[in-house]
This record gives sequence, C-alpha cells and structure tokens, in this order.
Amino acid sequence: MIVAAAIEVLDEAGFAGLSMRRVADRLGTGAASLYAHVSGREELLELVFDALVGQVRLEAPDPARWREQVHRLMRDLRDVLASHTDAALAGLGRVPTSPQTLAAAEVLTGTLRAGGLSDQVIALGFDQLVLYVSAFAYEAGLYRKADPAEVERYFAGVHAFYATLPAERYPALTALAPVMTGHGADARFEFGLNVLIAGFEAASAAEAADQADQQPG
Repeated sequence: MIVAAAIEVLDEAGFAGLSMRRVADRLGTGAASLYAHVSGREELLELVFDALVGQVRLEAPDPARWREQVHRLMRDLRDVLASHTDAALAGLGRVPTSPQTLAAAEVLTGTLRAGGLSDQVIALGFDQLVLYVSAFAYEAGLYRKADPAEVERYFAGVHAFYATLPAERYPALTALAPVMTGHGADARFEFGLNVLIAGFEAASAAEAADQADQQPG
C-alpha cells in the first residue's frame, strides 16, 4: 500500500515532490506511522524503483537470441519508467540491492554472458545500459507530461528551423538535417542499443586478442 501510494504521488508531483508526508497524506495516516515501515525518502525511492522494475518481464538467457533479449528487456524497462513521472531519476546512482532489481540485474548480466561477452565488459557495460535507458526514459517522460499538440508543434518547428539553416555556414548540419530530424524515438532508441551492444562485442574481442598476445610462445 505504501509503495502504491508513493507511485501515485510520484506521478502527480514528480521526483522532487515525492515525500514521506505526501505519501502519508495519501494513505490517510500520520507521517510517524509511515516511519514505522519505511526509514525515510531514500528507502521509499528504492522501494518504488524496485516495484517498477518488477513490472518488466524476465526470461531465461538464450545464447541464440541474446541480442534480441537485451533489446526487449531494455525496451520494456524504458516503457515502464517513462510511464511514471520522473521514475527514471529514482534509479540513478543506485546499485541493485532490492529483490526485483537484483532479479532483473541477474537476468541482464546472464544474458550478456550468454552472448560471450567478457566479465569486464559486462560489469562496465551493465552500468552504461542502465544509464542509457534511464536517460531515454526520462526524456520520454517529459514528452508524456506535455500537451501532445505542443510537442508536435515543437518538433515541427525544429524541422523547419533545420531546413532553413544557411548551408554556407552549417554545411554538415544542413546535409544531415533530413536524417537528423527524420527518425522517431523508437528508431533512435534501438540505434543506441545496437551501438552499445556492438561496442561491447568489439571491446570483448579486443580484450581476448590482447590476452592471446600476452600468452607465452
């Protein structure tokens, strides 16, 4: 009940507005009784993030489908976080220690291992994936809160602006403008994931090559 109320407050007031008092008011109880169950705002945020991550469907790692599985897992996490105001901020700077975040972290790292990536690349790449998804989800959440007509006008204005840039002053930008402004959020998101995964594979291959070069003989 506390976590559900906290998510409702988060949706209404955002990350900055989530407080123990507001959650207590939502539950119709005093803040003192809430502290009997939750130590403070930081634990509340951890519980909220854990509950949201728990909505992401997890499946056993499959070496034959590992790239597809990473894409689906990251896409689902993005969608869950983007559907709640500022929810992505609740996970930034947090190492998985709660039950459902640990379960998701186990599946993600297990899936990356199924792809044959090195332990070092997985350890560092895991953090990059979560940061990427969190940033994308936060941006998507900003657009979700805005008036759809206003968002449409904003992007139409951006497209028009780039179309009128003087080519003699901005030759690279004007050449790229149709491509830069021609892709939707999903295409941008999937491209970023592909780049990250390809980078992980390249880094793992380079690490293996270095280790082979260091072998005697």
